[in-house]
Amino acid sequence: MPGVSARGLSLEQRRQLAVNLTRVLARYRSILDAYIIEFFTDNLWGTLPGSWQEALDGLNPPQLATQLLGMPGEGEVVRYRSVWPLTLLALKSTAYALAFTRTPGFQTPSEFLENPSQSSRLTAPFRKHVRPKKQHEIRRLGELVKKLSDLTGCTQVVDIGSGQGHLSRFMSLGLGLMVKSIEGDQRLVERAQRLDQELLQALEKEEKRHPQVCAAGAPACGAGSPATAESGCPSGPPGPGEPSGGLLQPGTASGSTSGDADSAGPAALPSGAGLPC
Repeated sequence: MPGVSARGLSLEQRRQLAVNLTRVLARYRSILDAYIIEFFTDNLWGTLPGSWQEALDGLNPPQLATQLLGMPGEGEVVRYRSVWPLTLLALKSTAYALAFTRTPGFQTPSEFLENPSQSSRLTAPFRKHVRPKKQHEIRRLGELVKKLSDLTGCTQVVDIGSGQGHLSRFMSLGLGLMVKSIEGDQRLVERAQRLDQELLQALEKEEKRHPQVCAAGAPACGAGSPATAESGCPSGPPGPGEPSGGLLQPGTASGSTSGDADSAGPAALPSGAGLPC
């Protein structure tokens, strides 16, 4: 499938593409939201239109992929054993027209040019145990949340489904946001708590090595341009809603970074740090 690329589209074309995608997703929500196990437990086959069942019944997975996704193998020709209903053909054509291209059409982010495994815009403590793709994601998403929080006056952020807490840690200890994390898997909670302690110890060592950089009044460490990341802290006064204390300084407003809203106790924070209310 050639797919769609948003690159080169005007703002209005991108907006229309988003509208079209939203309409299709809403129209077939019942299929998209279903888990594979529900095919057996909830008789999802029986919920398909009868004409769809007749067209698809008996097809093995390779045949289904070839006919429904339009992906014939080399030298193969798509052949239909019966005439498909227009509604099914419409879904196939729509999915084909709106699917994003699987061919990489982007350049390597500048933060990975020097080292493809380490983002130059995250300090070492925030890169540890985090794969490059995740490094890029937490930096971009964290900075977006920070910007929106400053613009709207938001004082607390809730990370639902926080997993091992990589994003929560970066937003809290890296960007100075007050974060509460919610995670239902106890194993991930325990892992996140261990990583919390490990990161705090690493940042404390960093602060001792560069006390003049992380002085009181500076924003939290961890993010910024490559120059500021290497020095440990970005320079400049705190932004709106940003804690006035330096990272790991008494009075800093770092929030809990693992477990549910009340799972992290004082041991998960540096001495003197306040828990969010």
